[in-house]
Amino acid sequence: MKNIGLVGLGFIGKTHYQAYQQLTNCKVVAICTRKEVHDQEITSTFKGSFVSDYEELLKNKEIDIIDICLPTFLHEEYIVKAARAGKHIICEKPLTLTMDSAHRIIEEVTTHNVKLFVGHVLRFWPEYQAIKAYSESEQLKDIDIVHAKRLGQTPTWSDWFQYPEKGGSALYDLHIHDIDFLTYLLGEVESVYAVGNQNKYGAWDHVMTTLTFTNKSKAFVEASQRMSNGFPFTMSLRAQASQGTLDFQIAAGENIENIEENNNQLLYYSNGQSSAIEYEKVDAFQNELMYFVNCIEKNVENTVIPLEDVLYTLQVLKAIERSLETGNIVHLYEN
Repeated sequence: MKNIGLVGLGFIGKTHYQAYQQLTNCKVVAICTRKEVHDQEITSTFKGSFVSDYEELLKNKEIDIIDICLPTFLHEEYIVKAARAGKHIICEKPLTLTMDSAHRIIEEVTTHNVKLFVGHVLRFWPEYQAIKAYSESEQLKDIDIVHAKRLGQTPTWSDWFQYPEKGGSALYDLHIHDIDFLTYLLGEVESVYAVGNQNKYGAWDHVMTTLTFTNKSKAFVEASQRMSNGFPFTMSLRAQASQGTLDFQIAAGENIENIEENNNQLLYYSNGQSSAIEYEKVDAFQNELMYFVNCIEKNVENTVIPLEDVLYTLQVLKAIERSLETGNIVHLYEN
């Protein structure tokens, strides 16, 4: 049993809290937030302590793991402090916004011999796990074209997402999911070409990227945080191979709330027939956090999302950002 100190109680912080409530290998013993908590769902179930001082949280010897659910621009500071306090760390994606910052973070956790896990949750999402499994089978082994999208409205629960130096809008909040999953699915990227729109603060809030992989597969990926009010949060992935086509589509509410109550489809097309793909319907965040805690509890290697993959995903995002800024194709081997 591992004890969690949860930092931040916004949308994703509450999502993590709800996931932990369903796990048996850990429990949240303290929540660090500067705001008074009025959410009855939390106050009625939480048996630990609320603290407003992060330093106080880090001094708590009862806590094994710090789970950071804060705005992206705060990640480095809070990770470094947790590492120096000897705590293992779970951090929401993106890890950070620059390669220099990422390397500083890795150096700190390595120096202080603590584990760091970054929440690239699609690798734990059951539908995407099914897609990955199909890609490793005879039914979809030769993927040559992928279309993926992730479309939503501008987040309403906070505004830090919209600033390039704080959250990076759709590029770093949404696009990152599909870019990470596609490198997991198809391997290294040879080149990227991206076009998009910027919001009034200069952050890329609608991005369309074409990626060419070293295995010569190609992908077209779209992400948006500028959809019209009322447009459902939508994500999809279509993978085409010589053996068949796999198509996944999902639409939710304003964000991912009640996502399992909506019309989700995961279909495989081959030889003139279509079939629904069966998969275990589990909560992706429970899946992810249970795995991270298990790695710490049993001191086993994180093979699903190792830190080198986290760094590589950020490297690809920086190449996409450079393409957006220059209007040019960017080759990854030039990075």
